[in-house]
Amino acid sequence: ERANMSAPQLDQELFFRRLNNIYASWRDPKNAEWDDVESFLVLAGKPNPDDSGYRKSAVLQFYLLGFLEFPETLMVFTKSKLLVLTSGKKYTMLEAILGGNDTSDVKLELLKRDKTDGNKANYAALIAAIQADSVKKRVGVLAKESPDGDFVQLFQKEVDAAGMDKIDISKGIECALRVKAPEELENIRWAGALTKKVFQSKFVEDMEGIIDEDKKVKHDALSADIEGVFEDPSKIKVTLSPEDIESCYSPIIQSGGKYDLKPSAQSSSDVMKFDVIVASVGARYKGYCSNVARTFFVTPTKSMERSYELLHEAHDMCINELRPGKTVSQVVDKVTKLVESRNPKLAKLLTKNFGFGIGLDFREAGMVLTAKNHHVIQAGQAFNVAMGFQNIPLKDADRPRHLPDTYSILLADTVSVQLDETKILTKVSKAWTKVHYVLDNDAEDKHAKAAKAAKDKLDKQQKQRRARQEQADNDDEDAPVSSNIMQNRLRDKQRQSEGKQTDQERRERHQAELMKEKREEAMRRLEEQSSDAVQGKRQDRNAIVAYNHSSRYPELKPRQVAVDMRAEAVIVPINGIPVPFHISTIKNVSKSEEDKATYLRINFHCPGVGGTLGKDASPAMQAAVAKFPSLMFIKELGFRSSDAHNLNNQFRLIKELQKRVKQREQQEQEESGTAICYLVVQEDLIMQRDRRVPRLSDLSARPTFSGRKTQGTLEAHVNGFRFTTNKNQKLDILYANIKHAIFQPCDKELVVLIHFHLKNPIMIGKKKHQDVQFYTEVIESSQALDNRRRSMYDPDELDEENRERSLREKLNLTFKDFCQKVERVSEQIDKTIAFDIPYRELGFSGTPFKEMVLLQPTVHCLVSLTEFPFFITLLDDVEHVHFERVFFGSKNFDMVFVYKNFNLVPVRVSAISTNELERIKEWLDDINICFTEGTANLNWKQIMVTIKADDRFYLETDEDGVPKPAGWEFLRMDGSDDEDGDEDDEESEFEGSASGSGGGGSDGSDSDDSDDDSDSDVSLVDESDDDGSADDDDDEDDGPSWDDLEKEARASDMMRNEKKEADSDEEFKRKHKKKTAGGPPPKRSKH
Repeated sequence: ERANMSAPQLDQELFFRRLNNIYASWRDPKNAEWDDVESFLVLAGKPNPDDSGYRKSAVLQFYLLGFLEFPETLMVFTKSKLLVLTSGKKYTMLEAILGGNDTSDVKLELLKRDKTDGNKANYAALIAAIQADSVKKRVGVLAKESPDGDFVQLFQKEVDAAGMDKIDISKGIECALRVKAPEELENIRWAGALTKKVFQSKFVEDMEGIIDEDKKVKHDALSADIEGVFEDPSKIKVTLSPEDIESCYSPIIQSGGKYDLKPSAQSSSDVMKFDVIVASVGARYKGYCSNVARTFFVTPTKSMERSYELLHEAHDMCINELRPGKTVSQVVDKVTKLVESRNPKLAKLLTKNFGFGIGLDFREAGMVLTAKNHHVIQAGQAFNVAMGFQNIPLKDADRPRHLPDTYSILLADTVSVQLDETKILTKVSKAWTKVHYVLDNDAEDKHAKAAKAAKDKLDKQQKQRRARQEQADNDDEDAPVSSNIMQNRLRDKQRQSEGKQTDQERRERHQAELMKEKREEAMRRLEEQSSDAVQGKRQDRNAIVAYNHSSRYPELKPRQVAVDMRAEAVIVPINGIPVPFHISTIKNVSKSEEDKATYLRINFHCPGVGGTLGKDASPAMQAAVAKFPSLMFIKELGFRSSDAHNLNNQFRLIKELQKRVKQREQQEQEESGTAICYLVVQEDLIMQRDRRVPRLSDLSARPTFSGRKTQGTLEAHVNGFRFTTNKNQKLDILYANIKHAIFQPCDKELVVLIHFHLKNPIMIGKKKHQDVQFYTEVIESSQALDNRRRSMYDPDELDEENRERSLREKLNLTFKDFCQKVERVSEQIDKTIAFDIPYRELGFSGTPFKEMVLLQPTVHCLVSLTEFPFFITLLDDVEHVHFERVFFGSKNFDMVFVYKNFNLVPVRVSAISTNELERIKEWLDDINICFTEGTANLNWKQIMVTIKADDRFYLETDEDGVPKPAGWEFLRMDGSDDEDGDEDDEESEFEGSASGSGGGGSDGSDSDDSDDDSDSDVSLVDESDDDGSADDDDDEDDGPSWDDLEKEARASDMMRNEKKEADSDEEFKRKHKKKTAGGPPPKRSKH
């Protein structure tokens, strides 16, 4: 049956439409790429398996025939018709579409191969057609191609004999295919989706597996394995036919300091190193190409992150600037200036071009993105935007051992240019969190290690207490007191040197280094803020200056309104003269259409009575009005045009420019700490129309919309979430507005929840909120209990526990799956949402508001989300942490977070158990946050006012050169005489209570404060050991040893127990006499 199937059919409409498109490009005098040829030849010889598939003859056949290639076929394009000489099924397929000649300006004429005369008649007919239209005897050919086979080579000899001038028309064919039709862009979109799937599902997963398992895999072996997916796409669950897809090139994998960022690079036979890995993958779908490249970092340095982020920003700018009407050189110049302004050294390492046009040909040479290319970008074009830094040197001081001396960074994406936007077709995440890996020191391992270290430390302390108690019990009671004291002291010092003191010294040493680094970093930040250059920029930004001179104007069309986004100015024609207005002067703009004309009205900020302006006027405009109160101000300008295209476009650009300036000013306010949490107009939510929308049902929301409880469904759409209540109320949260997303499982919790901390607040009900939470209750917070006693083996009890356990597992899995789907959806618009999970093992109880809650760290925050109101502190914004009320005998302490932005009020968490202090210190030290401790609560409002007014806060001397504590060193609690005195007092109290045992006070002490006494004992010894001074040794010699105290305690216990036994015997006798006598109780005799 397969053998009898008919041959594939050609699309008649597509063939003639594209044929006429080629002729339209050829006939257009603006297209100099055709070099004024009068006819041209496209000759295909015998098939060659070694061909790359990017021959212009093959590309043109793909274009006309629809992903079909006709070998041994001659095509002769004359001014009015296309002549094709071929044979067999190829002739039959072309013959079937000859009906298109009736409606086409360009005709198709077929010639059939004739072996009887060796095709001499056919060759003569083709030469005659060429000469009939020839005046200058200029015939176009593909000069770089050498087709195989006698059939083609004999015809080439006939052309040579005719004496024609051969002109290379490779650029002309490329010019004709430059702008893609919608169906071509759809094929490129499919190619981009395939490239993304291969890159993520094959390369990234294989690379991560290799790194995790520490395998030794060669670059070329990994490349061959990836290329094998195109032969069997089912390996990555792709249902496309293998006949329609192929690899654009062998995937390029590079690492180990040897990098070639050209598209022609090859994967070497070296073993892949776990340092900087550059990977490129390209896929073709029905002949149309796409390409993607990413750079992955393993345990990178900060300088690597900064270099990558700069390239990421430049790459995004290049993509966004590819708009219809702009020239390639304008785009390249703007991106280059951005890099030069940020880092001139890296600008010198930029790749020679920023990419090229892409389509049926992988590299369209006429649309290479360079500063010398002045071609105008058109809607319908596709580009491979590929940028990189070549051979960035790494300083020895910053370079870990596993990193090379130099490294390179490459980013590439396939994009399509449309009228209103530039679409990315290879949506592989470029976020830093997705392209860097930290071996042994990543965030999760760090927190896990911190938790383990804290737990080990507490276990060690408990062992020390037990060992000390056992030693006291086993010591010889007849030994001299002084000997016992000396032995205990030596044992304590030995434990110090071997155990706790080593960890404490390590932490103190790290804190000292960290304090110094933070101080230097803060000084650099303050110097940058106070430098003349930055001040100049701020003054310029606050001043209304569009252009310093008219020579700075962009290229303008006469008598037309124009918007210069770079200078933030609107240029309008007044009496034919272009006059610029800074965007800060414009209040609003409106557009209307009347009498077959378009009207553009620009309203300016104009002072009213008393020289006042509206609330929406910028500070720069207010300053200008205050500076020139007596001048006249333009209130409005109007423009009329019969052609609506330009005014519509400029109206859109003015609106966009106003939005950008407003966002920038708000960001500056936030960075300077002067911003008020204003509501920001959000973009509209783009709904995902298919049924595969990630969804969570039966959720409750906090804060509530109205009433006691808000329940509904949460869905993840293209650019944000939509929560729909059961009453059909809607709440939209955009991915771009989410600063931190947190998923908290229901392990040891009553609820499982997803929490969003927003960048800008949104309205919920009638209030602004910056935190939104969606949760599901696992069990009710209170349950009704009956009087019936249940056995531990009660089937109903066991079934209830199993149901609860299963429900917890199910809810955790459902919420986790939803979070993973959201991360994949958000990656597609390059607004990656990464969910943090609180580390419960590092949690501790504290009081940030009025109630005691469990505070849990995440990678970026310290949160309490189960109870309302929520508590969230962003650790990245914390400058310093200070512990208050830390002194001997205190059961709890306070923790104060001081932010890098001194305009923000420090946050205090109160009543944290002293048992958590060491664990919290270890956690803060692991995440590189400086901390100090003190004995008193401080007035932080007054402290911050003083710090902000002190220009020498981070310096080690005051204005007179007198040494002073630098930065937060003034908060350190030193071992003063007052503290030693307090310890002596506590020790004296302890001795008095111990020696005075046997009375009522001893009973009360033992019954009420036994736990606290044991803790105090340990704290007392730790404090004295930490000091280790000669004075403390003398104090210890004067007081009793631990053995003496234990003996006194045992004696006191024995006396108390004997007294209790005697009292109980007396009480028993009294009651017994009362029962037997039946009369009044006898009087107690006095002893």
